[in-house]
Amino acid sequence: MTKTPKVGLALGGGAAKGFAHLGVLKVLVKEKIPIDLIAGCSMGSIFGALYAAGADLGLLEKMMDQMPQKQLFDLAVPKLGLIRGHRLEAMLKLLTKDKDFSQLSIPLYVVAVDIEKGEKVVINEGNVAEAVRGSIAIPGVITPKRWRGRLLVDGAVLERVPVRVAKEFGADLVIAVDVKFGGEKEKEVKIATIFDVILNAIELMEREVAQHYLPEADILIQPNLAHVASSEFNRYKECISIGEEAARQAVPMIRSLLTEDGLNCKKSLSHTIAKEAKTT
Repeated sequence: MTKTPKVGLALGGGAAKGFAHLGVLKVLVKEKIPIDLIAGCSMGSIFGALYAAGADLGLLEKMMDQMPQKQLFDLAVPKLGLIRGHRLEAMLKLLTKDKDFSQLSIPLYVVAVDIEKGEKVVINEGNVAEAVRGSIAIPGVITPKRWRGRLLVDGAVLERVPVRVAKEFGADLVIAVDVKFGGEKEKEVKIATIFDVILNAIELMEREVAQHYLPEADILIQPNLAHVASSEFNRYKECISIGEEAARQAVPMIRSLLTEDGLNCKKSLSHTIAKEAKTT
């Protein structure tokens, strides 16, 4: 009897580009693609948490039109970050219904980094909103989150798209969503604010690191968001739409791998290609 692979969804960071995750999730739900676990980092952790908490994705998109984005950013006198993050955490608690991980509909793994110890932290217990708040703490922009004796910042510092985390927690088939480096070559960035300086500096560092783990995904969805700056949160509708289109294009391949035979065939092919590459 053919066994259906356990599907893990790895949602990466990307600041404003991360709204594409909402578009991807909408398509996967509509197409009835099973999602058995989610590993999320930064913006990916937000949408992963909302989905796992049972949020209505269509309603969430409509809420974006009414959400006063500027009021979500409580500016601070710079010490550990430009934004305190208290309002963001309060909004996350509201949208996730203040749930603990044990109350979620599917397993969720939130990726952050302990900035003091320099190590990756995977959170799957306690309050969901608090974990996500740590995962979205972009260094220099949002104040780090103190959590259980650790000082947490954005997980993208070490693993922006948590493919390996999804595999570590049992996924046979990993669908990774990378909203940063897909499609066309990135346009020349116009630096106008301190946010642009920090976000683009981090992106340059992430680009090199991502090359090591993205190929480990079974399906890699990369919405073409090269023309959208990471700080352009006002373009969320466009990002959602582009995420939907990228997901629709990936659905046939996902379906072909949703059997053990299909996944084994892909792994066998990958192994052969890797072996041939070593001999050339």
